[in-house]
Amino acid sequence: MVRTGRCDASPRRGTDCCPFPILGVLVLAALPTLGLPRTAGAVFLDNARNFSLRARLYTEASVATESSEPQTLTPINPGNVVSHRTFFNPEFDATMTPMLSFLGLDEIKFRLALWGFYDGIYDYLDPKWGETAKNVQARFTVGSTESAPFIPHNDTRRFGPHNPPRKTYSYHPDPTLGRDGGPGEIAQVPFRINEAYLNLTKGRYSVRVGRQTISWGEADTIALLDQSNPFDVTRGVPGVFEDIDEARIPLWTLRTQVQLFDQWKWFSSTFLDAYLVPGSIDTSTGLTPIPAGVSPYGPPESDPQAIIDDLTGSLPPDVAVVLNDLLGGIKFRQYDRQVGRNMANSRYGFRLGSLINRDYTASIWFYRTLSQIPVARFLPLDLGGTFIGNPGLPPGSGPLWLITETSHDLVNVFGASLSFFNQWLNGIVRLNAQYFQNEPGFIPNKNLPFENVIRAPGLRPLLEAGGATITPGLDQGTIPKASYLRWEIGYDRFFFNRVLNPANSFVWVSGLVGSWNTDETFTGRDYRFYGQRKVTGNPDDPWKLGANFEVLGSLADVGDLKTQKQDYVDLKPLEWFVQSTLQTDYFHGKITPRLTTIINPRGTYVVTPSILFRYSDRLLFSVKYAALMCGFFQTGFFRDRDQVAFRLTYLLN
Repeated sequence: MVRTGRCDASPRRGTDCCPFPILGVLVLAALPTLGLPRTAGAVFLDNARNFSLRARLYTEASVATESSEPQTLTPINPGNVVSHRTFFNPEFDATMTPMLSFLGLDEIKFRLALWGFYDGIYDYLDPKWGETAKNVQARFTVGSTESAPFIPHNDTRRFGPHNPPRKTYSYHPDPTLGRDGGPGEIAQVPFRINEAYLNLTKGRYSVRVGRQTISWGEADTIALLDQSNPFDVTRGVPGVFEDIDEARIPLWTLRTQVQLFDQWKWFSSTFLDAYLVPGSIDTSTGLTPIPAGVSPYGPPESDPQAIIDDLTGSLPPDVAVVLNDLLGGIKFRQYDRQVGRNMANSRYGFRLGSLINRDYTASIWFYRTLSQIPVARFLPLDLGGTFIGNPGLPPGSGPLWLITETSHDLVNVFGASLSFFNQWLNGIVRLNAQYFQNEPGFIPNKNLPFENVIRAPGLRPLLEAGGATITPGLDQGTIPKASYLRWEIGYDRFFFNRVLNPANSFVWVSGLVGSWNTDETFTGRDYRFYGQRKVTGNPDDPWKLGANFEVLGSLADVGDLKTQKQDYVDLKPLEWFVQSTLQTDYFHGKITPRLTTIINPRGTYVVTPSILFRYSDRLLFSVKYAALMCGFFQTGFFRDRDQVAFRLTYLLN
């Protein structure tokens, strides 16, 4: 299949398109003794073929092909191995209907799937990544309460003595398998249960309960319209540096489907689909990407504490006296606030689908999900460690903490899709539109207003005593909301070109994908790209500062300090890009070349050619080159991370 993310196996259908289970190590141990048939689709464990076992194992090395730019904190040079990833995907399927026939159900199936990840970057590749993690001065933490990042600090460091980055990055651990090392820390378990569900069918009714994925939107390359399940973005751009299905995070879900009728006028095979992810059981979201140069795929941002230290080192003397001598300096904390487990945070959805006039596959839906991109805001300054916040402490105690919080808010999504074969175009047309209501957005002077945090109670009188004029108002940031209309117009077809391939057809999957911020259009509010600062091109000072620190000539000028929106990457009201994948087979399917491109007319380009060689039904070799180019926005944030990936895959079948 060329298009990924379109599995969406309903509870009534099988799971042919979603391979995954948990007998991992046992499978490898049993390989030499199984005596497997070479052409079977699976290893059957009984004569009646009710129990089957499959597995996919690959090892992949990714090598940088260009030098990084100044905004990438840990330098990357051509030839650097930026990833050596091993992935193990066993899957176990059981048809239990014959054994449980007394229940009177038409079908009883069970599926168990394991995904095991391991990347050796922090163990045996270049030690610079681990060294960067040790030298990060800002605190990056995670928790689930409003008060956690404040003194006495009940949040948990994302990496540190008891939570090294390898726990998140090397293993992609299961977010619901428990904790270790302290409250909120990620369990150091080198696998996740990707699917574990029971499927029950009786007549027109079916139920699937357990861990699973749901995909009601388009996800050809970048999953802009596929947001029922969260994505792991610790490897940069899902669909470019990592297979998009591997980035998708499954959820513990109760899903039901009812076949309403087989035929009524122009409608046939009409069904109603619904699901519930109980918030008391599963509120998993993707963690924010590992920042500050800790991983090769982290966002291009420097250590915030280093920026603060540079700024405070050049402050006017009277400002430095207040900040350092009285308040004990300033430290930075980025707090990733995860969603608390309660039923109010449940995710759910409803979908009605039908075949119209035998030619048009249509569906409409509503679902409630958690926002994919966490948005930052300033929390009030934490003065609890200073003499202002704790009068029992002497002047000079500290530091005070500047805290940004990233949160994941609930979003309502209304969608519709239509697909059909068009004789004139000689291909399949796909139409998909979704309205995302009240997504968290980013407006610099709303989310990260330096003019607000200086109003902190206790601090404000101290600044005003030094001659500063502080206007009244909030002492923290807020998160503005925005609604987006997103769409895809897709066109897929098979065609022959006897000059390029005399024996086999080409498969072409293409789409125009867009996003319209209706709030910016109708209110005039200027949204920016989720807190990403612009680059300067200066190797010694690669980043815009985000505020007008140059106005600080004395303590009296502190009231003039303001966040500058022009220092942040713009997010246009209308953003769109074209994506295309072309694939064919040579030598009876032995060699499969593929070319994927993503083009944004504002000036970013992604080109990912690849080639797959099938040595046998079980052993496959592939090479994939990823090139990201031009503007510094969207995929262009990773424009200096071009790489070539070499993969060896073994299939147990």
